Amino acid sequence: MKTEINNVGELISSTKKLFDHKESPSATKAGWLMITALLIESWDIYSMAFIMYALNDIYHPSSWLLGLTAAGTQLGAVIGALMGGWLTDKIGRRTIFLGSMILFAICAILQGFAPNMYWLAVIRFFAGFPVGADVANGFTYIMEVMPKKKREVMANRWQFMFALGIIAAIIMVTILQLANVHNDMIWRIVLAFPAIPAFTLLLMRKELPETPTWLVERGRFIEAKVASRKFYKDNFLDNILPDVNVKIEQPKVKDALSDVFKKDFSKKTTIFGWISCAVQSFENYAFSFYLPFILVSLGISGQIQNNLALLFINCIAATSALIGPLLLPKLGHKGLSQWGFLCVVIGILIAAYGFYDQNFALITTGAALMLWGHYWDSESGMTVISLVAKPEYRGIASGIAYTIVKITAFTTTLVFPPLFASLGVPLAAAIIAIGPFLAFLAATFILPEVFGHVSGDEEVPPENE
Repeated sequence: MKTEINNVGELISSTKKLFDHKESPSATKAGWLMITALLIESWDIYSMAFIMYALNDIYHPSSWLLGLTAAGTQLGAVIGALMGGWLTDKIGRRTIFLGSMILFAICAILQGFAPNMYWLAVIRFFAGFPVGADVANGFTYIMEVMPKKKREVMANRWQFMFALGIIAAIIMVTILQLANVHNDMIWRIVLAFPAIPAFTLLLMRKELPETPTWLVERGRFIEAKVASRKFYKDNFLDNILPDVNVKIEQPKVKDALSDVFKKDFSKKTTIFGWISCAVQSFENYAFSFYLPFILVSLGISGQIQNNLALLFINCIAATSALIGPLLLPKLGHKGLSQWGFLCVVIGILIAAYGFYDQNFALITTGAALMLWGHYWDSESGMTVISLVAKPEYRGIASGIAYTIVKITAFTTTLVFPPLFASLGVPLAAAIIAIGPFLAFLAATFILPEVFGHVSGDEEVPPENE
């Protein structure tokens, strides 16, 4: 026993390698319960795109207040991702994924009772805290409870959940419009309703244990054995770990970043991941988020026709988000990102010309192609960063990545309403294509192939095992 304690670093490393290849009977269920939170977040964030007309009709806000209200959750998620990523490493994955759902459900209800847009903007800011924390935590949990390769496919399904959230928001808004519900009730119902799935998800998650990996990393060997028996239905750790806990000093944020950038492989992967996170957020919140509002403003078609077109576009996008993870073993993260960003560039340019020509068919076609590509190019950014990060600071790495997503989202959501007004929709839309083109170059020249990578591998992961 003394030898095991003296070689605690080697003991932890060998134990973590077992987890990389071990599959629990409930691992897939746990993965889905983590990424389902993205559906709720998507509903909350994107529903603003479909109810801004109602807020505009009732309160007549300035473009800046409208943008700030829409972007409030994004700003809060910046803080939530940073704090949540740090806290999930410090106090555990389970505490964060339970606490975040409780806070989100409360904030959703408060949104529905907001007395005016100023209060709504404030509440949406605080609603971003649990959103950012849960996403950073969710990617971390998936990487630690699923075996290699399968965890990447599951993590990449996060965009499928986003697509379903958008579709749910469109359907609800359309039903309320067809039922002639007053605009002041439409936005309240749509923003408050996510409290129901959030509470449901909380109940479904409460049976999930802390990840054995997190417990092992902190020297809490006794609890790790208990969690492992519960999750894996196997006592394989009983003869590996000692029956005593040890105190292990945890890395700081600067230590985590320093370690990531020590190796060329993890450095290049992380740099690409940051670029991908920024660009996929930029292209989405500059273009597709404001597409419903743009169509209403242009007056090319009626509200119901717009909603049906957007429903069609987002069903295509959901198909893309479903297919992307299935193709990941064949295309790899590199190929999936390249094809995604290329489709986005072409789709945005087609839609921009459609705005110029007032051609509804071209706008719809371009938007559909753009979103098809978007759901491919945005799947791997968060995943590859979480993949190459070591478990002891995986939460920090995921939190930083999602912070980049949300800083970009907040800035873009806030800036583009005035930009559309000053430059005109066609030119402003065409400018957006610059971002995904640069990201396509980054995927081509920076990103190494990382599919199947396990933290601790050599510089280049094995292609086939």
